[in-house]
Amino acid sequence: MSKTMGTVDKALILLEFFTVADPEWGLSELAREAGHDKTTTLRLLNSLMRGGFVEQHPKTKKFRIGTTVLKLARVREASFPFVTVIQPSLENLAEATGETAHASVPNGEALTTVSIVAPQRATRVYVDPSQPLPYHATASGLAYLAFAKDEAVEAALSAGELRAHTQHTVIDPKELRSELVRIRERGYAISAKSFELETIGIACPIFDWTGFASATVAVACVASRITASLEARVAAAVTEAAVDITRALGAVPPSGFLETHKGPAA
Repeated sequence: MSKTMGTVDKALILLEFFTVADPEWGLSELAREAGHDKTTTLRLLNSLMRGGFVEQHPKTKKFRIGTTVLKLARVREASFPFVTVIQPSLENLAEATGETAHASVPNGEALTTVSIVAPQRATRVYVDPSQPLPYHATASGLAYLAFAKDEAVEAALSAGELRAHTQHTVIDPKELRSELVRIRERGYAISAKSFELETIGIACPIFDWTGFASATVAVACVASRITASLEARVAAAVTEAAVDITRALGAVPPSGFLETHKGPAA
């Protein structure tokens, strides 16, 4: 069983290398990136192709994501219409703030962005939907951990050495835990240039029926535009969106969250 699960894990991990920036991979380059030999990589890819998770371009012979992923996405949305529910709030958020709004859900060692709405302006933050959002380095990740179950926090902060994405990334678990306390008191997370130098993120948790965070809603701001008044306005808008989405999903934000967060000072 352990051998079978190991093979499944390795095959599924290969899917993470397919991104918007790198949608197709040749066998040799994917094997090199994944740290496998070509024989092992091809065997894993063949397994994924049999399930429709991966397909091979008939001319270039490069591998790309298959149609089964689309089917599973439709099943997920039909059974739990998360994206459909949150979309109006994200559209309102992008319009109100003039910045990029997005929502993310936990997915193993990072968050996965499930919906993005860009503002109607030329200069804006581009959010890559295929790029994992590290818990420790993003506003979305910190907002999630601040209101998540203890085991989720421990898993995120005890998983070994944390990566510094920029010179502003906090990688000390003790310092991060202190920041989580401040986020719970403030009601929202702000991450200034800790994942990308040109971006400042502001995020709030989306709660489930248990009262813990199950997802996040955030605004990614162009760093050069941020002022104290804009931060206050964005934080208030993100918090309102988080409450609206939580209630639209049939849950209620914890009373402590509503009581302690009275809106950021202008």
